[in-house]
Amino acid sequence: MKAKQLTQGGVIGICSPSHIAQYEDYQNTIQCIRNCGFEVREADNLYKNTHGYAATPEERAADFNQLVSDPEVDLILFGGGEGANELLPYIDFENLKQNPKRICSYSDGTWILNPIWTKTGLECYYGQAPHLFLSMSDYDAKHFWEHLIQDCMDVHEPNSEWKVQTSGVAEGILIGGYARNFALILGN
Repeated sequence: MKAKQLTQGGVIGICSPSHIAQYEDYQNTIQCIRNCGFEVREADNLYKNTHGYAATPEERAADFNQLVSDPEVDLILFGGGEGANELLPYIDFENLKQNPKRICSYSDGTWILNPIWTKTGLECYYGQAPHLFLSMSDYDAKHFWEHLIQDCMDVHEPNSEWKVQTSGVAEGILIGGYARNFALILGN
């Protein structure tokens, strides 16, 4: 399943499943996103630090579920950190099936992206986070626009030289993310 693409002027929902979002830092990020022509919806618990290092798993999951339920949000965007796995029992996967959104994150977001795909079949995106809008490279901008807005990128383009470990041809579904968390998800 593929959610509708983000449009210029569309709404990007921001939540923080994996870290405390610092208000001052996020205001700069949000302004950069707005400068790119998008609206921003901040989740209700975005800046909470109930436990002193993050909001509770229930509060963080409520933010994610809030953005899924919001009919105006086209893209849910969040960064990495630690602790996204704590949200899994509280994510409303059925609601996500009924209200598919483009979802993009990286690093600790692997804990959320892969279960979303597994439980809903919704295509997710790995690699972009809110703070990248502060100084987006040409490579990041190209991938953001072509994957999430224009929906026209069929081939992944590397940003550096790749070293082939084992050559050959394969066919299937590509999943993954942050290697450490991906290994933990597999129980390794």
